[in-house]
Amino acid sequence: MVLISFIKILFLNLILLNQDCVELPGADCLNNGWTNAHKVVSCQGITYMGQFTGGRRISKTFWCPSENLMRLSFTIAKFDSWDGESVFVYKDNVLIGKITYSPYDGTYMCLISHYPDLMEKKSYQFMLPKGQNQANFQLVDNLEADNEESWGIRDITLQVVDPCVNFYSECNFQGDLWKICSGNQTSLSKYVPFKIKSIFILDGIIVQMKDQNYQGGIHQTFTSNQTCLDDFNVIKKCLHIQVSKVQISMKIQ
Repeated sequence: MVLISFIKILFLNLILLNQDCVELPGADCLNNGWTNAHKVVSCQGITYMGQFTGGRRISKTFWCPSENLMRLSFTIAKFDSWDGESVFVYKDNVLIGKITYSPYDGTYMCLISHYPDLMEKKSYQFMLPKGQNQANFQLVDNLEADNEESWGIRDITLQVVDPCVNFYSECNFQGDLWKICSGNQTSLSKYVPFKIKSIFILDGIIVQMKDQNYQGGIHQTFTSNQTCLDDFNVIKKCLHIQVSKVQISMKIQ
């Protein structure tokens, strides 16, 4: 049994879980797991997934950690004439966004020269409930004039907005839960379990724990999930929290 008196969490990097069609000019815009999206179009030397029209529906299912604030972002490209028509964004078959343009929104860049084009960044935040670890996203249009209006998409990223480390009182991420998040969104310290048996750690996070003589004591460092640890017992339940740009340090007093 190890008595823990000091815990440090290092959130070193932006945690990106997925990136599609982000390279320039766009070598990764084909064969990236999106269903019904196996075509590309170029505008001003930049490649987009597309061009889509006539009710085209594209989709992809992503792995996501539950109970974490997530953000899906992408650049939507409006090509040519849209007559108040839209691209609809669904998460798990629930409408979460509607992107609508008129015929002369944008500037003249590519494709049919007498209609303007527009590129715009869009993002949607969500959180999966406990026990759900997949989210399906679909984009579908209601465009009708196949030869005069279409759309594309690129720069698709899925990121954890406020990454957390989850500590559990039992093996295999069971039992009491205590969170430490990069935005200092921690559960109350009085609920810290006496015994830490497993830790859920996203890529890009470092967890360090030291014994009660923390300045000179033995410490362990973890950079990946720990499914069943030897007993790590927290000796007291009162925490002092210090937050900096790249790390959260907590000393148990």
